[in-house]
Order: sequence, then structure tokens, then C-alpha cells
Amino acid sequence: MRYEALALAALFGAVLWGMYRRRRAAVKAGRAGLFDACLSLFDSYRVTQDDIDFPVLTGRYRGHPVRLEALVDDIALRKLPSLWLLVTLRGPVPFAGVFDLLVRPQNVEFYSPSAGLDTTIDAPPGWPPHAAVRTDRPEDMPPLDLLQGHIGMFDDPRTKELLVTPRGVRIVYQANQAQRAQYLVLRQAEFAEPTLSRDLVCRLLDRAVALYGDLAAGRPAANPTRDEAPQAPGRRVEARLAV
Repeated sequence: MRYEALALAALFGAVLWGMYRRRRAAVKAGRAGLFDACLSLFDSYRVTQDDIDFPVLTGRYRGHPVRLEALVDDIALRKLPSLWLLVTLRGPVPFAGVFDLLVRPQNVEFYSPSAGLDTTIDAPPGWPPHAAVRTDRPEDMPPLDLLQGHIGMFDDPRTKELLVTPRGVRIVYQANQAQRAQYLVLRQAEFAEPTLSRDLVCRLLDRAVALYGDLAAGRPAANPTRDEAPQAPGRRVEARLAV
């Protein structure tokens, strides 16, 4: 009987292991096609995927180096998990200060550098309510009137964050939300739409290009002295913009 029990336990374990591997393979395959509908937008591109994570796309759009990254956010309690799309355009910006506008902050935005920026700026009238506007160098961040023409992107309630650093710009957008039944029963973040729409990706990239164009045409940034080299929060933000 003992050997039979051990054999049954081994068989049961093998079945569970097989189910687990098939499940992981299905999740990976389902996520792998996230960018399939929008690949024709890019001058060139490369898509990579780490295990079952959502893939990352790096490439060029209208001549600019860009990076698209999707992150699952299941940290907040009593909220359905979100799929955040980080749209990053890399290029020199002629302002040494970092600017970050984060709407509806909950202090769980692990993808955002907002909490690490020292100075809070009062948002001008007409900017999104319940927004945190922060910088590390208020004297050398992009002027608010230059950014004013781009704040309309937050009319879409899924737009979460606008980040500008000396090395580029980023827009964070809620691309999807987990299916309620699947999450409540199995606690799994399953998303109904397996791919991003071409129109959505094009719209976000065009917004990033337009913003970068206005920033690049701004005043030149002063060359920092040795004592004024970017401080730790700024370096952390720069790292988050790596392509």
C-alpha cells in the first residue's frame, strides 16, 4: 500500500506539473502578441519577452527612438489589476530639471518616479484635478506654459502620467483592466484584449513626438557645474527612461 500511495502521489505531482507548464505556456503565448496590430507603425523594431512577462518593444517611430513596455499593476487593494503602457521617447531635452505630472496618485505607482522628486508644484488652473506635479529642479524644469498645450491628453481618463527628463519623455496609459470574474475567483490578472490597437499606439506615440518637438525647441539648458551635477533622484529617473 505504501508503494501504491507513493506512486499515486508521484503521478498526481506529475499531472499538476504538466498543468502548470501548459498554463504558463498559454499565458506566455497570449501575451506575446501584445504589439502585433501596431508593428507596421514603426520604421524598425525589436520585440523581446522575458518568460511570461508582457513583451517590450524598442524601435524607431517617425525617426525617434522609442520604447513600449506593458506592466501589470496588482498592488492596490480592492482594485482590479491594471495593465499600464509606458510609452517612452528618447532624445535630449534642453532642461536639466525633471517634470512629472501624476493624476490620482495612490502612493503605489511603482512605475513612477513621482515620490522621489523633492518639490511639489502648484498646478495651473485647468490642469487635471487630483494631480501631483513634482520636480527635482524647479528653477530649471520645463516651463508650465510650454507644457500647457499638451495637458489635453489627460482629458482621456486612462492617461495616468506625463514625465519629462533631460533624456526624453514618457506617457503612462491604462491600456487594459483585468476581468472582474477571473480576478475575484482565481486572483489572476487576465485581460480581455490580447493586443493593443493600432490607433491607440499611434495616438500615444504622436503625442509623445509632438511634446518632444516643443521641448526640443525650448531654451538651452545651462551647463551644470561640478557641484550642480544631477542628484540621486534625477539619476533614478534617468534610469527609468533607458531604451
